[in-house]
Amino acid sequence: MGAPVKDSAHLIPARSRGPGVRIAARRRCRTLLQAWDVPHSLDHFETTLGSTMVVSTGKATGRPPVVVLAGAGLSAATVLAAVGAVARTHRVFVPDLPGEPGLSTARRPRRRRLHAYGRWLDEMLPQLTDEPVILAGHSLGAGIALACTPSERITGLVLLNPAGIVPVKRSFELTKLRAASLLHMHTPRTNSDRILTYLSAPRFMPDDNVIDWFSMATQYRFLGTLPRPLPARDLRRWARGVPIIVATGEQDTLFPPGRLRGPVRALLAADVQVLPRCGHLTLREFPGALTRLVESDVG
Repeated sequence: MGAPVKDSAHLIPARSRGPGVRIAARRRCRTLLQAWDVPHSLDHFETTLGSTMVVSTGKATGRPPVVVLAGAGLSAATVLAAVGAVARTHRVFVPDLPGEPGLSTARRPRRRRLHAYGRWLDEMLPQLTDEPVILAGHSLGAGIALACTPSERITGLVLLNPAGIVPVKRSFELTKLRAASLLHMHTPRTNSDRILTYLSAPRFMPDDNVIDWFSMATQYRFLGTLPRPLPARDLRRWARGVPIIVATGEQDTLFPPGRLRGPVRALLAADVQVLPRCGHLTLREFPGALTRLVESDVG
C-alpha cells in the first residue's frame, strides 16, 4: 500500500454543487462496472493525494502492462470499451484520477497540478506491478504521464489528445460555454449536450448514457479547463528515451494537429498522428484507437 496522507493543505475539494453530485457519479461508476461483462477487479491504494481506485483487467501475455490515464471528466467506468479492447492483448490498469468524477478521492491538487499528479503516478506505478509498463494517457491523463519521472518502470508512452504540451486553443465558443457552465445559465443536461458537441467531431452521436455522465461531470468543473503546459525541460526528458506515440483528432477543438505538431517534434522528438473524423474525446469517439496505437510501436 502507498504512503498515508500526511498533509492535505495542498489539496482542495473538487468544485461541484455538493456531495450529491459526487455520490451520483460514484453510484453511476459502480453501476457501469457491475454491468461490464469483462472479468476485472477493483482495488484501492493510498497515496499522498488520497485514496485511489484502480480497475484491473486482462491477463499477463508477455507484453508490457498498460496503465490507462483517462482525461478530465472521465473515469475508468466511462472508457470500458477502449479498455476492454486493450485487455485482449495486455494486462491493463485504469486508476480513477483523484479530484475527477469517479471512485477515487474527490480532492485534487491546489497548485502545480500536473507536477502533483506526476508525483502521484510515481507513487502508483510500483504498487500496480513490478513490470515495466506502457503509459497511455488521454487529455489530462497524457499531461500526467508526461509529468511523472522517466524511469525503467516505463517502456513507452501513448499520448492521445494530449494536454501538458501546448495551451488549450481558446475560442469565443469555448468562452461562452465556460460562462454558461459556471453561471448555471442552462440545465446540466443542456450544458452537457453543448460541451459534447464542441469537444467531439460532428459524426459522433453521444447516447443518453454519455450525456447523463457529462451532465454530472460538468458540475464538477468546466471540462475545457486544463492545466498549463509543462516546462520544456520536463518534456525534453522523454525525447529519444522510450518510444512515444502522439495522436490527436483531426477535429480536436482543444489540441488540433497543427497546434501540436511543432512542439511535439521539438520537445519530444516525435510526430503527431492524426485520427480522421475524430474530435477531442477519442476514448469515447473511437475506442479502438487506443489498441491500434499501443500495438503500433510501443506494445
